[in-house]
Amino acid sequence: MESRNMALTNDILVRVCISHFLSAWNSRIFEYSAVLFLTSIFPGTLLPPSVYALWRACSAMILAPAMGRQVDKTNRLVVVRRSITFQRAAVACSCVLFVAMIVLNVGASATSMLMKAGFIAMLSAFACVEKLASIMNTVSVERDWVVVIAGSSTADLRRLNSIMRRIDLFCKMAGPLAISFLIGFTLLGSVWTLLILNVVSVFVEYFTIARVYRLVPALATRASVVDHEGVCDSADDGLLAAENDISGSAVPASASPLSTYIHHDLFLPSIALSCLYFTVLNFGGQFVAYLLTVGYKPSAVGVLRTASVLFELSATWIAPIVMKKIGAIRGGLWFINWQAICCVVAAVAILHSRSPSSGDAPIESTDKFLFVFASKTTAAAVVAVVCSRIGLWGFDLCAQLLIQEGVEPESRTAFSSVESSIQNFFELLSFASTITFDKPAVFAVPACLSANSVIVAAILYAVYARRTRKHFLHCPSWLGRRVATTAQDTVLFSAS
Repeated sequence: MESRNMALTNDILVRVCISHFLSAWNSRIFEYSAVLFLTSIFPGTLLPPSVYALWRACSAMILAPAMGRQVDKTNRLVVVRRSITFQRAAVACSCVLFVAMIVLNVGASATSMLMKAGFIAMLSAFACVEKLASIMNTVSVERDWVVVIAGSSTADLRRLNSIMRRIDLFCKMAGPLAISFLIGFTLLGSVWTLLILNVVSVFVEYFTIARVYRLVPALATRASVVDHEGVCDSADDGLLAAENDISGSAVPASASPLSTYIHHDLFLPSIALSCLYFTVLNFGGQFVAYLLTVGYKPSAVGVLRTASVLFELSATWIAPIVMKKIGAIRGGLWFINWQAICCVVAAVAILHSRSPSSGDAPIESTDKFLFVFASKTTAAAVVAVVCSRIGLWGFDLCAQLLIQEGVEPESRTAFSSVESSIQNFFELLSFASTITFDKPAVFAVPACLSANSVIVAAILYAVYARRTRKHFLHCPSWLGRRVATTAQDTVLFSAS
């Protein structure tokens, strides 16, 4: 049985991929379609989708450490199964609410504000449950299961990371594209389709992940594991002893995960990665709502989002090659600086498109179904955002590898849960920016704030790279030899 822990077999890999595909597929479709549903129900404003996303991110920011503690003290299989169940139940309930909102025409001006607020509040509550269950699943599978399955093999870990990112990005591309075209034909039918997909897939996920658990015996081995709902006496004694140790230490128990995170050597790359979540310069809810509001068709947004994801997918092949050639630290520097350049270009283009003196004219299009661009500068912004995705996902893979290999097993869950909480804090700031500046005419303000956040992330990561490598720029070997030869010639000339 131990030999299975030493190699990533095809049987394990296939089942991990099936489980992760279904989880990512349903999550990506729901995340994207919820914004489209709200934008269709409440046309002409970014406020409802921003409020919805704000509460979702806020719950994650506050409660992510609690999800991490659940992952720590509960059997691995039980944790993942709970996350699957709660995610699918929350999505199903949200779909029922969307159906009611469409049938009742809640977005009409005659509808009372109280009814509108009530529906948005209920949707936000279910979104919070879905987000917290998603965090539990991500922390458990991507930051714990994957490391245990790979064992001591860095090659297997890099391979698993890349494959799971490709699955994520494929689902991010194909799922929203499919739901965009479906919404173009029938809004109500797309909601029912989403509901049926979630109900059917939950059973496959539930049993596939259990098979992976049985194939990898190491997943069942962890200190202070709590099986199901019962807690044995020995586990009680162990937990009490741990609590006594913590209470006698200098750091309070509640602050221990945060202290572990802040004082860790990998704090800077992690916080740099978290800063990237403060952005509207992606094909997330705010940017999609902005594009729809300024004149893009849902089908056009779906096509452009597909192009964006193709660039992101290319990063999952480019990043491993770059890391193999120059290492994860240097690779991260190149990727994050590329993203910063692209985001600055996108922000400037959006700012220029809103300028009264820009003289920006709409682009004429022969295909009104697919491509309806608001202006030349917004088209330039879209191109820059698409190009920035290579930098984002390349940096994500570099930073994730550094964190997975550098964080100790006993600190892995605490580190990841606090990291997730901080990421959601920055995501919350991005939603707050579009709530404050909720009109398309002032979308340039959140765009500029997003570009500044990427610049800050690049600076923080550069500081980490400087501390680790003792220099910013790598001197090529041919240049080093040339400098050394010049210096030697200078010394000889001086001596003569």
